[in-house]
Amino acid sequence: MATFRRSVYWIDYVPPRPGEAGTTEIIASARVQELSRHRPLHSAWKGDRITPVWPVSNGAKNATATERIITLCEAKKIYAFLDRSPYTEVSLGARSVTASSRLEMLAKPKIKEDRFGIKETEWGQYIPVPYAAMKARATERIESLAQNKPYHKDFKDERPVQWPVSESALKVLPTVRLQQLSRPRSRTMIKDDYDPYKVTFAARKARATPRLEELCVPLARKVRSKKIV
Repeated sequence: MATFRRSVYWIDYVPPRPGEAGTTEIIASARVQELSRHRPLHSAWKGDRITPVWPVSNGAKNATATERIITLCEAKKIYAFLDRSPYTEVSLGARSVTASSRLEMLAKPKIKEDRFGIKETEWGQYIPVPYAAMKARATERIESLAQNKPYHKDFKDERPVQWPVSESALKVLPTVRLQQLSRPRSRTMIKDDYDPYKVTFAARKARATPRLEELCVPLARKVRSKKIV
């Protein structure tokens, strides 16, 4: 059975109630309560030690370190070539080596064009126009594309800030319908008991037109037949 509500702000469930000590009483499901529990501590977990000093067991005192532990415990050795000369000696083979053609090509400095040494005819124009481009003639198609687009036949320039009002506009009279629409709403026409959700009797008895029924039919490509098991 359908329920007719007078407002869309009505709710279908009971709101939370105040609980103990002024807190809100939350009614949660069993699954939510299970997820809200804190994580249990591990079985082997122990709390903080009472003091930073604790007795060492006899097994730890008599333990024998492995070779790897002994190696890691050794102090770092001093660099053997600590007193060598700060100058690097170049070997004879490095002095006699011959660079390849590819290495010589990469070793050449990059040639940069002097931007301020070129004679320019106009600011920012560094490459001069060739003679053939100066004597070239545009085709008919290029000339037609180069023409500016004409204005529309009904185009009018923008109006000035002030313009005279015509005599007919000053003496025009509004129609009766326009006067009715411009009149403010009377306070006597306001109904305090107006219900926007009330369906009129005529709307209940209305019948859709054939065109509206045709538009309400779903598309055939979106309709799937149900499988009967």
